[in-house]
Amino acid sequence: MGNQQQNRVVVSGRGRGRGGGQMGRGRPMSTRQSQRGAEGERCTVSIKGLSSSTTDVQLQNLLMSIGPIEMFKMMPQQRKAIATFSSPQHAASFQMSFHRHMIDLSHIDVSLIDG
Repeated sequence: MGNQQQNRVVVSGRGRGRGGGQMGRGRPMSTRQSQRGAEGERCTVSIKGLSSSTTDVQLQNLLMSIGPIEMFKMMPQQRKAIATFSSPQHAASFQMSFHRHMIDLSHIDVSLIDG
């Protein structure tokens, strides 16, 4: 019974739930945050490396799967987008969940930025 529960966490968490999975995923952003002293204030994420076929609806659905967004701007010519979450926890969760995630055959780079 314990194995079933563990498998469910690994499948649904996509790399977040494992203790040994912290080797580099999302860690550089956390250290940069604490150096700047703005750890609880960053609500804006930058999404780079988008495919030319990725639509704003796809991206908004991905963002809203984590939490409510206040602002969203997609720049297809630059293959990037910027979104502001209503909470810094949602922004950090999105970055940890979807950094290097594949959408439309492109790996996206998600970083926390000052909004």
